[in-house]
Amino acid sequence: MKNIKQFYSLIVLLSLLGLSCKQVTKSIDETFHPNDSLAKKYNQENSFGKHGAYTSTTKTTTSTQHLQNKTVVINGDTINTSEMQGKAKALFDDIELLKQKQTPADSKEIQKRVNEFLKEMKLPQTVINDIGAEKPAIKVKKGILNAAELNNAQEKLRRLPQYRNKEIVVYESVHFYDDGSINLALQHPSNPKYVDAYQYKDGNWSAPKPVLARNIERRIFPLNKMSFADAHKVVQIYNEKAAEVEGAKPSTSVYISIWDNGMRWFPGNITGTRERYDIQFNNDGTLKSFRQE
Repeated sequence: MKNIKQFYSLIVLLSLLGLSCKQVTKSIDETFHPNDSLAKKYNQENSFGKHGAYTSTTKTTTSTQHLQNKTVVINGDTINTSEMQGKAKALFDDIELLKQKQTPADSKEIQKRVNEFLKEMKLPQTVINDIGAEKPAIKVKKGILNAAELNNAQEKLRRLPQYRNKEIVVYESVHFYDDGSINLALQHPSNPKYVDAYQYKDGNWSAPKPVLARNIERRIFPLNKMSFADAHKVVQIYNEKAAEVEGAKPSTSVYISIWDNGMRWFPGNITGTRERYDIQFNNDGTLKSFRQE
């Protein structure tokens, strides 16, 4: 019974993928026709006689299957093949009409219609994927923002209402990620003992989030002494040098680290399969040094 049920389910699913009603209806008829080669093969493999009687002398079973011209009996359930064909044809006609519309609502109706058919035939119900449903967007990492976009992000940061007519001081670091986002923390505009974190994403800065900060005096640097656009320059130079080192991988993100009122660009080294190099940049993103360690 399990094999027959699986075959029915397979037929329904294949029909949804483009088999014509005529082909599927033919497949159903051939499956249960006593002269069909598949039926003969199944009988031979399972020791059935010419009329579907189990002929094995070594094993008996209460699960018998009778293949006849009009009906199939499986574990006591009788299925009329002519009725099956008629209902299958109606099902496939309905599905073809619904598939032409290609909307999420119609895909749900297809699911409902299929399950009704399986229920009528006393077969296990199944779940099909929504036809026409929108697939989730795949995020593609393209690297950090270009120079113009980075300049725009920095200008929007300067225009935050809470920092109007106030100096903006960056705390600890600025990270430029390969999905176009920027993460940083700023000294609180009113209380210099506090620090707030911000994220730039999809063209806007987030609301501030409190940060548990320490050594604030040694880990701050004025925003007006750095340029976000230089991050793009650092990536380009880093990758040019990485291309010269066997086995080294390019970088798609960079960050600024702040310490003792100074700033430094990272990554600070390039590692290959045979060699490792130290690389340093000036504050404006130009190459300061490149040497083998």
